[in-house]
Amino acid sequence: MLQSNALVVDTSIFMRGYIREILQQELEFNKIHEAEDADDAFQVLKSERAINWIFSSLEMPGLLSPLDLMETTRNGPNSTRTRFILMSSNEELVTREIAIREGVSDYLCKPFAPDQLVSTVHRLVGLAKRRDAERFKAALSCEINIGFDSFHHYGAKLADISMTGCRIKTSQVKPDSGYVDDYATVTLLLKNGSPFDVQAKIKRVEFSESCTDPLSNTEVAVEFVNVIPSLKEKLEAFICHVSGAERHNS
Repeated sequence: MLQSNALVVDTSIFMRGYIREILQQELEFNKIHEAEDADDAFQVLKSERAINWIFSSLEMPGLLSPLDLMETTRNGPNSTRTRFILMSSNEELVTREIAIREGVSDYLCKPFAPDQLVSTVHRLVGLAKRRDAERFKAALSCEINIGFDSFHHYGAKLADISMTGCRIKTSQVKPDSGYVDDYATVTLLLKNGSPFDVQAKIKRVEFSESCTDPLSNTEVAVEFVNVIPSLKEKLEAFICHVSGAERHNS
């Protein structure tokens, strides 16, 4: 994983080695630092400015706590790019809620399997890509189709789109439908009328009480997946067609 510089903070040398192996073997992090507690981690951060991933245990001795460490990263030069994953053996919901309230990027309950750590990193990388992608507002009225299987296809209006995903508005996909994290096929039309399909993953489904159009009262956010080069060309052409000259950043 290009330019992935990690700091692993845990009192257990076994746990640090376990995480290091996953980051190196499964995720190809190019540099990994270790610290026994938050005090040692603070010293590492002072000398290693390029660290952009921190995996820290919640339970550890020392004058500084992991949350103090996270506050330090917020004030650092890479504050907007540093992901902070908090790890804890405490399964209580209140612990997770505190972590989320304090602004950690994600929370893992120990012990965790390698694929849990891998999926967490991939999710955060995907989130960053979607946020950074230039998003184009649909300047033209654009009807699209979203399908989940042979029997469930729904019409929708395109709100905006980027090379990594889009937001659509519909009344046919309900917030309680259970589609979040499901995969779907989004069908788009090129300027010449030729349809093409993009595989996508549903990231969010939200009902808008303020929407006055009963046919567009639910917003669905999707992330495009498996965008091969030939499909990328079609997607670029479609974005150029529907956006006109209007664009804004996501």
